[in-house]
Amino acid sequence: MTDLNELMGSPFVRVKVVAFVHFIFISNAMLGSWGHGAYEFYNFLFIISLFWTIHSKDSIEAVQTALVINASSIFFDLVSIIVSFNYMNGWAVAFSIINLILRPVSVALLYREFNTRGGSLQGGSVFPTTQQRSYQDIDRPTQPTPTNTQPGPNVASIF
Repeated sequence: MTDLNELMGSPFVRVKVVAFVHFIFISNAMLGSWGHGAYEFYNFLFIISLFWTIHSKDSIEAVQTALVINASSIFFDLVSIIVSFNYMNGWAVAFSIINLILRPVSVALLYREFNTRGGSLQGGSVFPTTQQRSYQDIDRPTQPTPTNTQPGPNVASIF
């Protein structure tokens, strides 16, 4: 059991496990006939964001994007399953429900990866506050304030 905890505690393995498990369940859930393309669309975005997270090992934004898409996909999965339940076959319904059940676990794993990479989900990381530096206004350059000292070297201080 300690080997599994050690494996899941190592960096980058969590994202690969999440990507593999969701890829299997999403691809099996898409074998059914969904009445709309929404389920395919947001799951495709989620898989792409997971591949981006695997590729860029130091990027906080990649993990944050995958985390936000995965967390919002819980709601989208519920809506898609409820709306399309009568039109799908049992195979697709079963895998989409299992995928929905596994989403909170993958949110927790992605959140651990996000913290490992140095990210924080405080409001300032998503919605910047006024405490951060603003851009310099180059349309109105500031003029230096004149001083009473003479320009050039001070020769009097040499002697």
